[in-house]
Amino acid sequence: MWKFIKIRRVIRLELDKDYNLTVGLRIREIRETFHMTRAAFSEKCDISESFLTAVESGKKSITSKTLYKICTSMNVSADYFIRGNNGNFETDTILELLNSLDEHSRKSALIILNEYVTAIHHSQKKYPK
Repeated sequence: MWKFIKIRRVIRLELDKDYNLTVGLRIREIRETFHMTRAAFSEKCDISESFLTAVESGKKSITSKTLYKICTSMNVSADYFIRGNNGNFETDTILELLNSLDEHSRKSALIILNEYVTAIHHSQKKYPK
């Protein structure tokens, strides 16, 4: 039992040590998903480009205020940055974007998305990989 606790403590220390880098890499992933340069991303999120560079490389950590700025500017959930629920990042992003629209616009977006998915499925059946 002592070994389990000791191993668990070592793992915990490693997680704490690498937390800034983990969050920074998740922010970079978001930025790259939206095909944004550091300059464009930092401007949109109202943070400095040099700070963003330091965060993405794990040299600096972010405050809750900065996290809020990024999440609201990019319409992404803070859950991904904090807990790393990567499995459904794209789905969560789509939901966040749709939820940011008014009801009429959301219905229109759903119609467009439905048509797009139908066309993709049709194309995949016609031209299988």
